[in-house]
Amino acid sequence: MANYDIVGNIVVIKGEGMSRVEKLRQAKELLGRQGIKTVVEKIGNIRGRLRTISVKHLVGEKNLIACVKENDCLFKFNIKTCYFSPRLSNERKFIAEKIKKKDRVLVMFAGVGVYPIVISKISKPKEIVGVEIGRDCVKYFKENLKLNKISNVEIIQGDVKKKVNKDLGKFNVIVMPRPNLKDSFLESALKVSKKGTRIYYNGFCNVSEIDGLVEDLVKEAKELGRKIKIGKIVRAGDIAPYKFRYRIEMNVLD
Repeated sequence: MANYDIVGNIVVIKGEGMSRVEKLRQAKELLGRQGIKTVVEKIGNIRGRLRTISVKHLVGEKNLIACVKENDCLFKFNIKTCYFSPRLSNERKFIAEKIKKKDRVLVMFAGVGVYPIVISKISKPKEIVGVEIGRDCVKYFKENLKLNKISNVEIIQGDVKKKVNKDLGKFNVIVMPRPNLKDSFLESALKVSKKGTRIYYNGFCNVSEIDGLVEDLVKEAKELGRKIKIGKIVRAGDIAPYKFRYRIEMNVLD
C-alpha cells in the first residue's frame, strides 16, 4: 500500500519511519504528477468526531484547499479541517448505485457532502438530507452543492444525536460513514427508521472482533425495542495493521 494519499491537487504523505531526506525526496518526485501542486506530511492520527488532521508542508504551493474530482463530481475543501478519504471512492459509488429514485435518504456525518452529492448524481433520489457537525465542513458542503448543481440535498448543521429525531420523518435509506469512535450512533438512526429501512453502517475492528461487533449492534437494537437483520459485511478499507473499516448492511425489520 502506498504511504501517501492523492487528494486532488494535494498529496498527503504518511511519513512515519522515514527520514527527513527520504520524505523530501518522495515529495519532490510526486510534485507535478497528475496536477499535484502541493505535498504535505500528515502528523499524528485523525482526531475526534470532526476527524481533523495536522499537516506539515514539504514542497510546492503552501495551500491546504484541495479540489478533487470523483465519480463525475467536483469537491473543494480544506484538508486540515475537513475529513476526506480518496480510498472510499468505490465505496461511495457502490452505495449510491443501491439507492432508488423513490428513496428518501439520510446521510449522517456528511462531511463536505461527498456521499450526498455522489448519491444525487448517480441515483437521483427524491430527497437527501445530510447532517454534519463541523462548521467548516458545512461551509464547503454548501459550496460543493453549487459546484455540482445539486438541488435535492438539504444540509443540517449539528450533532446527529441532537438533530436526527422524529421531526425529520422516516427514511428509506440511512448512510452512516461514522467516525471511528466508541459510540455506535445506532439509536439516532433507528429513531428515523421504519420497517424496511436499509442502513449502511461503518464499523471498525480487528478481523477477530467482527462477529462481536455485529452481535453488539443486534443486541443494542433489541434493547431499543427494534429488530434488525444483518446483511452483507464487507471490508471497506484498512485503518491499521489487521484493523479494518467494515461496511455492515442492515435491514430494519420492525
